[in-house]
Amino acid sequence: MRRSLVHVSWLLLGLGCGGSSTTATDAGTTPTDGTTPADSGGSTGLSGDEYCRSAPNPGCRGTAVNTCGVCVTPSPLRASLERTNCDDTQRREYCRSGTVGAPNLGCFQPGSYPTAGVSEPVTMFGYVRVFGNGGDSQHIRVSVHRVNEDGTPGQMLGTTVSDTASPASGMEDVYSPSRDRVLFTRRTGGYTLPNIPTETELVVITEGDAADAEASGLWSHKIYDFNFVLLNSEIGMTPAPTGVTGRAVRFLPRVISNSDWTAIPATSTLTSGIGAGRGALAGEVHDCDDVRLANATVESTPRRAWDGPVVYFSENDTNPLPDLSREQRGTSLLGTYALLDLEPGAVRVSALGYNADHQLVHVGSYRARIFPDAVTLVTFRGMRPWQAPAR
Repeated sequence: MRRSLVHVSWLLLGLGCGGSSTTATDAGTTPTDGTTPADSGGSTGLSGDEYCRSAPNPGCRGTAVNTCGVCVTPSPLRASLERTNCDDTQRREYCRSGTVGAPNLGCFQPGSYPTAGVSEPVTMFGYVRVFGNGGDSQHIRVSVHRVNEDGTPGQMLGTTVSDTASPASGMEDVYSPSRDRVLFTRRTGGYTLPNIPTETELVVITEGDAADAEASGLWSHKIYDFNFVLLNSEIGMTPAPTGVTGRAVRFLPRVISNSDWTAIPATSTLTSGIGAGRGALAGEVHDCDDVRLANATVESTPRRAWDGPVVYFSENDTNPLPDLSREQRGTSLLGTYALLDLEPGAVRVSALGYNADHQLVHVGSYRARIFPDAVTLVTFRGMRPWQAPAR
């Protein structure tokens, strides 16, 4: 199983002895000089992080707590984790209606770790969603890859270009920051990709298509969407567009405009912007039912070149904006976060929060990779089968 965490200790030993293993992502705390710290005990013992306690101890300071080898600062206001109610969002996805209940974190408990289903080829379809206030997502290249051990994209399984004339395309209203009026309506380019395997860890890459000068000029910063898997349970859940036959799963990749690449740091006190050759890490925090969580806090290791705050966003999911007031609480009801100005290379990102009993609990960890001048997207969706210790 890929990157099973029970193998972390001997993989780190191999790296420390000059081995050629490409599992630097497992360490998550690799210093910039290329050396690897010894595994000194991992987690401080949060409920839910038993699967990753062999991760190196980063030596947390102050109020930061070590979980899965990352020092995460809990909400200073000790705000409890909260599931998102669909009535509070425009898109009404990754949420629950009515009485939303407590966050489901059961998949992190020993004895309840998830297992992968039998993989099968399906047609992946959908439209390209825009993060922020960009325009139409026309001529965005969507590529699907397997994931190498070091977090780099592996075998390409399919690539295509979005088109607003595609039967899979859509329309989306973009709301004002106060969510009381529609600013404009954008067209979201559709795509289809056949023969993509289910129940398999993948990475989806989006960017403006190089064959279209306008698209590549507007959308030149790639998004690498990690922790992505098409589930067998999702097959046929959304009706496939005209022309798609057989078993199919919808997925809505994202793209970021060049203007938002500049504007988000500028409104997050990083007025100089993300440094040339550095990247950003962003995503959402969900529970084991794939429901967004408010009041979770996130951090990565290695940390950012810029030592500013973690960025949490407003609750306008058609046009999310940095909300500096969330630093005291963590994620909003959209569960959205961003870490700005990271050096390229292996990265581990973890999230935690307070449960209803005011106890800190683990809500996710993942190992990915930062790429120059690009966004690494990691959305926590509970534990994945490939993260579970080998039995």
